[in-house]
Amino acid sequence: MKNCTEFPRPITVKEIDYLFSVLPETKPGYKLYREKINSYSVIGEGRFGGSNLVLGSNQDTTDLSTPSSPVFAFGRIEFEEASLDITIHEEAYNQIEIDLSFTPEISLIQKLIERKRWSYSVWNPGDKNPEDNSEVNEFILKQDCYLLAVSTSTKKIWLHDFSSRVNHLIPLTNFYNELMAIKKIREPGIALKPARFFAELNSYSKEELGLAFISYNKYMKRLNLNLKIEDFYLPEKQINKKHFFFRRK
Repeated sequence: MKNCTEFPRPITVKEIDYLFSVLPETKPGYKLYREKINSYSVIGEGRFGGSNLVLGSNQDTTDLSTPSSPVFAFGRIEFEEASLDITIHEEAYNQIEIDLSFTPEISLIQKLIERKRWSYSVWNPGDKNPEDNSEVNEFILKQDCYLLAVSTSTKKIWLHDFSSRVNHLIPLTNFYNELMAIKKIREPGIALKPARFFAELNSYSKEELGLAFISYNKYMKRLNLNLKIEDFYLPEKQINKKHFFFRRK
């Protein structure tokens, strides 16, 4: 997706439409990001250039020396001519990194015929996966507070915050590393194969998943959550027992 080369510049109407498609205004956490984006301009390109842009105040400049912040929202718009992946990163230092990437690359001058929009942001407990309408495994980490959702079909993990109603996408590898540490598994054929997580989901208990998430969140400094180790602690002799508290729609 080609962009103007002079910055700062206003966010275009089309860009706003694309970004807001993964930020449902009915959810308070995403509505906040809509408000932030409305107050920002495009201040430059990210480290990948082209479709990778940075939003911020007009007086700000981009800092390409810092790594990208975690993904805050993701979705896709499918057109007859191409598909558009929309990625919005978590705000950092009053700036928001975004990526609007067409596959294949196309000219934005041409009129596109839209077929479908989907985003993980619209998902609510009890819903099917918005990407492919498959079942979602739900693990209550704290009643009416936090729920861990796992899609074995699209191989995605996200944490649903009942207060903000935001679905925080969780990268698999770091989470799986903490899960292996909780289960004290060191065998390389298992511990170094994060893709096994989805195939072996039924072998993990709610307590193990909860402890792994707390450890991951502490290590990665992702979210400020009201979750404690005590909420999931099991005596050593019980830690490997299946004790699921999950539901399917």
